[in-house]
Amino acid sequence: MRVLGIDVGERELRVARAVRTFGAVRLGAVERIPFADRGELAGALAQLAAWRPQAVFTALPAALATHRIFTLPFRDRRRLAATAPLELLGQLPVAPEDPVIAFEALARTEAGATVLAAVARRTDVEACVEPLVAADLAPARLDLAPLPAWGLVPDTAGDTALVLADGARSALSLRRDGRIVALRALGAPATEPAALAAEVRWNLAALGGAPPTIAAAGPDAVPVAAALGAVPLRELAATTADTEACAVAVGLVAGGRHGVAFDVGPGARGTSLRPIAALALLALVLGVVDLGIVRHDLSHRDAALRAAIEHAASEALPGARLVAPQAQLEAAVASALRQRTRLGDGTGVLEVLRELSTRVTVGLDLDQLTIDADAVDLRGRAASFETVETLRRTLADAPFLTEVTADETRATVDGRGVEFRLRAVRRPAGASS
Repeated sequence: MRVLGIDVGERELRVARAVRTFGAVRLGAVERIPFADRGELAGALAQLAAWRPQAVFTALPAALATHRIFTLPFRDRRRLAATAPLELLGQLPVAPEDPVIAFEALARTEAGATVLAAVARRTDVEACVEPLVAADLAPARLDLAPLPAWGLVPDTAGDTALVLADGARSALSLRRDGRIVALRALGAPATEPAALAAEVRWNLAALGGAPPTIAAAGPDAVPVAAALGAVPLRELAATTADTEACAVAVGLVAGGRHGVAFDVGPGARGTSLRPIAALALLALVLGVVDLGIVRHDLSHRDAALRAAIEHAASEALPGARLVAPQAQLEAAVASALRQRTRLGDGTGVLEVLRELSTRVTVGLDLDQLTIDADAVDLRGRAASFETVETLRRTLADAPFLTEVTADETRATVDGRGVEFRLRAVRRPAGASS
């Protein structure tokens, strides 16, 4: 995602380009573009719009806002949003007309939250963003200068005062114990380094004394640092002169933890990065979880199938050493099918003949025996009708026959015997006798 940070100075446009990928920021070009009037400013912004950034950030000078730092007895963001504006306006002698309020929690403790809240007139906010909106660079965030520049100050510097030397827009901010404790818009211009240095010293004395480190940033940082005995930001943060001059713009795209953002309307909602990043992260997490669930389910099914195959193989091949249960079971079934000829119910022809030979008594002459898949047909001669009936009952007791009937039973031509025909239906496999 291409991100553009713009700090509009009195006669200079300070710009930082960056690319954000999954939360990581890669800083690109840092530029200082001078302009003489609003026409040249519009032209410079039009050139920046040709880069087609997907998010634009800018800053409101500290002199155009009034702020307070106070502590509230709760930490919930929604309760802070409902209470901080009222607390801020209640501490001001006169509330500005049509105020725009922004706040940020500086620190959270068990007792509550320390909040930095700022208010500006809507006309000043709209005037600040109007040139950008006209150039199709509607900002997604309007921060309060010089707070974004703190993103360039290393935490190892400890308690630090940061002087933003930027003509008549100069400001002083103070960090103690890792959080911002003071913010002042300076009245002396940076073009008068001695006067600005004196004002900085006076403010630091009123704020409890100067911290161990005083850093200077902004386009006029070098002469102010010399007059104040401060450290230029380029030396403190090991950066370049252009980055030092464009510290606010670079801090805007870096997205540090210090900052207070004003609502600038539809531009912020249309290009906000946090919802997009949150949705992308949520989709990634859900994808990983879904993949894990599917893999777990498939593994469970595979284990159950393997166990079932091993159980069936152990029952079908008792005593056999199972190395590849599925292959061994398939081979045993194929071998059995090759060795035996099946007729419907699984009883072989030899088995049927063996059973019939044990049940057909002496005194019977069989002329014809037919065995097919569904029935058994016997034709022959017997000594009497009682002998035929006895044979019929004997065959009915066979475990693989049912519905045994005697057809075409009649006396022979010479009257010495009986001709008969017995038909029986083969019992299906697994049926009870």
